[in-house]
Parts: sequence; structure tokens; C-alpha cells
Amino acid sequence: ASFNENTWKGLQDAAAELGVEATFLESQSQADYELNITEFAEQGYDMIITVGFLLGDATYKMAAQYPDVKFAIVDYPSDPSLTNLAGILFNVDEASFPVGYVAAAAADQNDPADPQVGYIGGMQIPPVEQFIVAYEEGVKYYNAKYGKKVKFTGVYVGDFEAPDQGKNQANSLIDEGVDVIMGVGGKTGNGGIAAAKERGKLGVGVDVDQYFTLPNEKDILVTSTLKRLDKAVFNTIKAAVEGAFPGGSNYIATLANEGVGVGPFHDQEALIPANVVTDLADIQAKIIAGELCTGWPEPCAPAAGSIGTPDNPIKVLFVPSVDAQVIVSGGEIMKQALEEATGFSYEVVVPTSYAATIEEMCAAPDRSIGFIPGLGYVLANQLCGVDVSFKAIRFGWDVYWAQLLVQRDSDIQTLADLEGKTWGYPDAGSTSGYLAVLPMLAAAGVEIPEGNRVETGGHTGSVRAVYNGEVDFSSSFFSPPLKPDPAWARGDAPDIPDDILDTCAPNADGSRLFCGPGQEWRVLDARAGLRQEAPDVVQKTRILAISPDIPNDTLSFSPDFPADVRAQIEAALVAFAETDAWDTSIGNQDFYGWTGLSPATDEEYDVVRQMIELSGMTMEDLGQ
Repeated sequence: ASFNENTWKGLQDAAAELGVEATFLESQSQADYELNITEFAEQGYDMIITVGFLLGDATYKMAAQYPDVKFAIVDYPSDPSLTNLAGILFNVDEASFPVGYVAAAAADQNDPADPQVGYIGGMQIPPVEQFIVAYEEGVKYYNAKYGKKVKFTGVYVGDFEAPDQGKNQANSLIDEGVDVIMGVGGKTGNGGIAAAKERGKLGVGVDVDQYFTLPNEKDILVTSTLKRLDKAVFNTIKAAVEGAFPGGSNYIATLANEGVGVGPFHDQEALIPANVVTDLADIQAKIIAGELCTGWPEPCAPAAGSIGTPDNPIKVLFVPSVDAQVIVSGGEIMKQALEEATGFSYEVVVPTSYAATIEEMCAAPDRSIGFIPGLGYVLANQLCGVDVSFKAIRFGWDVYWAQLLVQRDSDIQTLADLEGKTWGYPDAGSTSGYLAVLPMLAAAGVEIPEGNRVETGGHTGSVRAVYNGEVDFSSSFFSPPLKPDPAWARGDAPDIPDDILDTCAPNADGSRLFCGPGQEWRVLDARAGLRQEAPDVVQKTRILAISPDIPNDTLSFSPDFPADVRAQIEAALVAFAETDAWDTSIGNQDFYGWTGLSPATDEEYDVVRQMIELSGMTMEDLGQ
């Protein structure tokens, strides 16, 4: 591998220039470490250099046993008590940060619609993590500077000698959209770069300029993170020859002493914009001056006064559609998870209304995120440019529907039959209970006079109104029934089959509404809300029609939210959604009942825009 080859070059250079005798032994397993070191020590070698973090324990032990032999170890710190042992360390993060910046620019140029940067790591040990942490910080820095959304992802394989595994994992990343892959971990990482070549993607090398060590892949390499082992090893040997061996301390390779660096762009030079080349010089100068955090060994703290600090926390806004105390307690659980994952500070806020939520997002354009329904999102987008990120998944669906209910024995059979009838609806601001119905009625050529429209005060109230015969039909939300395989699918009948209607009833504690001899079907539409008051609600009402798909509630960001911080929060939310804690937060059915997250685009909410246009709704209609 290039790591060992470059170290060996340092010994060969020392042999040529300093007149020392150089040789090597290759360990096939950890069991060989002490044996090989012992063999050299017993043969009378004056200095033994071990290569790699994994040899740390064996090197310490042997250095103590052979105090007259000088030892040096690559990628492992010295022990002040072992004056015959020197560590050879690399501030590789100083080079990996600007390389990450370049990789982000390359991904952005290569795939501007969905740029993604990835890595294939060997074992998850500090010298490998040091590359990757700073590499990601460089991507974040690019996003922050240019307002981009380059994503970052990767995999640790757990082995340095597994090129096939590296290739397989890289192919999975490429399948998910990754455009640039850095291979960090010997043959395993090289396997990742090989996959990038085969799939027409880009690669980033490590340790040496891999343009010269990977001839099959050299044309797709953007650059390499240079870890100049040859120079560090040569300088350490030279110090020993000259009587200045740094035993008990470390040789540190840095950008300043050219012990680490950024490799040439070679065949990909035309891909990197001139402004990025200029930026690169500035970035390296700032790192050398200590003015830029690389994320290693400690995470970068937010700058004073920037968003996400205790004195300027990120606002997490929740629409007050359920009990405020439930929102606050569940929101605090989410806040804790986000703070642990991102290091930023957050504040849970429950405004007094939909309108107040939107207004607060617009009033804090660079530091607020909001869990707001599609209707609120569209109005917020129109008002100040609030941007959607995710939509809710509920019971496997990232969309929902409006339903029109009539009494089961009603002679109303089609939407056209609604002409001249009385309509019960929750309120004029309800998407599924009112707005989504307007396009349905318009398409059917049905007009309901204002005098025939009855506001029922809620979805359950709408079900009650048609159940009691107070209106001819009503509108409310529809969620598909949970049923035995096959699961409900678009195009299936929305209602419970006639042959099991007489079995529909609440369960023993009244918490749910089931149908079927063995309670195989669970009713999830708005009728379930009337189950205790009217256990026969399904037998007495039927679904006349449901609306086209309506995208679910959103997680949206304020218009000027920093792209790099947003990317971190998005990643943290995706991870949080996979934990049990999610179910005690926004996943709680007493909270918003989000069972998951799905990526969302602004275009998906054009259907909501149509509803707003037909209704003439404005922010004022949402109330204060």
C-alpha cells in the first residue's frame, strides 16, 4: 500500500543520503508485531521504525525491553518516560480540510442537482478518523461559503486489506448518489476508488499522490491528501544520525513544514473553478495561522454570536395543533438529541397560532426551523421564502387525503350528486377538511352556496355532523386502514368492505377502532375520533370519495438558514428518526405522530398552492 511504500521510501532516502543500512519486515497479522520488532532488536539494529497506529502497544513494550535501541512509530504518540522512543505524527487534518473543500467543489461541478461527497474508510481508528473529520469540515466550509448543500456520507469497512469490500461499499454509496469518493484505508480505500472509476465518478487519494500509484484510476482523481511519510521518516533518522534523536517527544508534520499537503489536480484541473483554487490558498494560510478550525482533535465550536450558540440558539418551532405541554416535553427530547448530534444550542418554541409560527420563522430568517403543515409552508414560502426539507411519514405514507362522508344509506353516489346539498367542514383553514375539497368540487362542476356550508369545529365534529344527519355530507382527513396483506394501496377502495361492516367496533379500552372477526382491520380515518361516542360510526357512514394526494406536514428552514448547519441538522434528524427516543417525541401519537421522515421538494406543494388559489386564503385567514 502507498502508506508503507512511502515510509519505505524515507528509509531508502536515508540509506542513499546518510549512509545508513535499511531493511524491512512485513507483518502478516498482529501476532507478528512483537516477533518482528524482537528480530530486528536482537540483530543489533540501532533504530527500529514501526508503521501504524495498531503497532502502538507492541512498540511501547519492546522499547521498554530494549532501552539501548532507538524506536520511532508512525501515527502514534511518544511516551515521555520512554526516551528511546519518538512518535511521528501528522496533522493530516490540516491537509484533509482543504481537500474536502476541493472535493465539495468537484461534486458541485459534476452533479449540481444533488452533489454528494463520500469516503471509504479502513478501520475506525484515530489516524483514519483524522482524515475524515477534517474532510467533512472542508465540505461544510464550502457549503457555508457558497450557500450550497453538498451532502457528506461514508462507511468504515473495519479492515485495511479488503479491496472487494471497499468496492462493494463504494458501489452502495454511488447508488445513493455519491459523486466523489475518498479512499482512506490502504487496499480497502483503493477498492473504493476503483468503484468510482468503474461507475464514472471521481476519487480522492490519501497518503501520497495516488495519481502515480493507481494507474488504472489516475484520470478520475481530483487530488490527494498528502501525508509525506518519506520526509518525516527521513528527518527522524537524520536527527538520530546527528545526535538529536527526539526520544520521548514527537516529530509533527504540518502544512507549515510541508509534512502534509494538497496534491495536484492533474487530469481534473479543468473541473476545479478558478475561485476555488484561490480559496484553497487562503484556506491553507488560515489553517497555518490557526485561524480556521479543522474539526480535529476537537469539534469546531460555533463562533461567538453565530447561530447555535447559547446566546443565539436555533429556534425549533412547533405549530400548536395538539396539547402544548405534549409538544414542549416531546420537543425537549428532540432538542437534546440535536444538541448531542450537532453541538449547537436549540430553543423549543410553541407560538400561539399557525400564523404566529410563520411570522416567527420569517422574523428569524437565519436561525429557525419549523414543523408546519403544507398549507402553512406554502404561505410561509410566499411570505419570506421558507424552504421545505422533509415531510412527515405516517404509517408508511408521506401523503394524506381528504375524504367526503355521507350516511351509509344516503342516495348520494357521486360528486355530482352533491349539488345543492349541505356541507359540513372542520374550518376554512383545514387542508384536508376544506381546502382539498375545493378542487374536487370544482372538477365535478359542483357549487355549494355559502348558506349550505356549516363549520363543525373539527374533523371529529364533521364526522358527527353527517352521522347525526345535520349535514348531507362532510369532509375530514382520510388515512388508509391498516389491513392484512396486501396493505392498502392507491386505487384500492377507501372504505371498509361490506362483508365485515357489522364487526366494526372499538377495542376493549376504547382506544382504537377495529373491524373484522379478529380485529384485522384498523380504521385510521377521521371516523375513529367518534368511536367512543358512536361505536357504530363505520356502519352508519361511508366514504363517498377521497382527494388526490396531499403531501404531509413539513420540516422547513427559514430562508437564510446557513447551508452547512442545515445539512448537519438534517443528518441529525434522519438519525434521530431511527431511535426509540423519536417515538417519545414527534413520533408520539399524542404529539404529531410522525413515524418517519421523507425528503421533500417545494414542487410537491404545488397542489396546496392550487387549493389556496381557489380559496383565496391569505395569512390573515390563519388567525393570530
